[in-house]
Amino acid sequence: MSKNLFFVATGMFALGCNTFLLAGLLPQIGQSLGQPVAVSGQAMSIFSLTYLFSAPLFSLLFADKPVKRTVQLALIIFIIGNLITLFSENISLFFLGRALTGVGAGIFTPLCVSIAVHLSAASAKGRALSSVWGANSAGVVFGVPFGLYLSSLFQWQAAIAYIVALSLIALLGFSLQKTDIKLPTSPSAMERLKLLADPKTLSVIGISCLTATASLGLYSFVAVIQSGSPNSLSLTLFSWGLGGFFGSSLVGSFVDRSKNPRAAMAIILLGLTFTIMSIPFARDLPFIGLIPFFLWGVFGWAIPTPQQHILFELHENQGTILAAINSSALGLGAALGTLIGGLIISSGFNESYLPLPAASLLLFVSLAQLLLTGRSNRTNKVFSACTDQ
Repeated sequence: MSKNLFFVATGMFALGCNTFLLAGLLPQIGQSLGQPVAVSGQAMSIFSLTYLFSAPLFSLLFADKPVKRTVQLALIIFIIGNLITLFSENISLFFLGRALTGVGAGIFTPLCVSIAVHLSAASAKGRALSSVWGANSAGVVFGVPFGLYLSSLFQWQAAIAYIVALSLIALLGFSLQKTDIKLPTSPSAMERLKLLADPKTLSVIGISCLTATASLGLYSFVAVIQSGSPNSLSLTLFSWGLGGFFGSSLVGSFVDRSKNPRAAMAIILLGLTFTIMSIPFARDLPFIGLIPFFLWGVFGWAIPTPQQHILFELHENQGTILAAINSSALGLGAALGTLIGGLIISSGFNESYLPLPAASLLLFVSLAQLLLTGRSNRTNKVFSACTDQ
């Protein structure tokens, strides 16, 4: 990892902790605030929604503003949101804290992606993206268990204080860096909005959204999928998270070596499809049944890197807004997947076979990606032939 990305990655580690740690703290938080988990749990929806809308909105508003100041502002908002969460004495303050935290995360994440790409050589952009997303997944795999351990020793507030401390380290370290970060000048607001009508851009965003619908939506139902399995839920989730750490950390090298992020994405999608398809058939096997969850993490967490790489190739001077839209597409897909999964279960469908509809959707997405990859390769060949002449 480049030394210029260390504190950016520290911030992404803190965001990874923040996103997934709260779920484990909800019983303690609900008891502290005198609210049932069903009520306090809405804080996760509030965070997701504010993140979903703030990522593209603020990427547009802060276009061409000084990058360093915008990153500092994002981290400050994120820290303030967690401080309000930390000292909340009622549910209203708690919800306000989570909303501000979502805004800070929504501003910070797309900028981190853009910084990683533009501070790296052309041949190492995949690895740079992996360093950012790898730090985020490391926050899930290693940061969340440590935060839960702190909450078991003290109170839930200790885990939030831990996130605040990590964020302060990221803020102070990034602020003291003398690196001058300059992103390409963005086109006019009208040209940026035209991105939403660009078929090539929409195809990439659509693939991201549908993949998240199947993969992240299915993750919401891991507990019911594994109900009755000889493998514990905690071990299942750890296997998924560990796979995610390896997948997000190593996919960048794979993309850089292939020099074809669309083909890399197609391979990842096919791997994810057959992995999720195997879950119902392996769930009753001790330990072996954990392998599909590990591979699900590997392929699932590998998705953002090639997608961001493709988007930067399409519109390099609009990288930040594209990173924001792609992040929002992943969040929207996860929400849709949770909704659809709930409807499927409520219809009487056997929960343990829920991965099969998800795999069916992924198979459709994989075929679409293969089609887009073939079309892109043909276009590149025609372009090269015209250039040679």
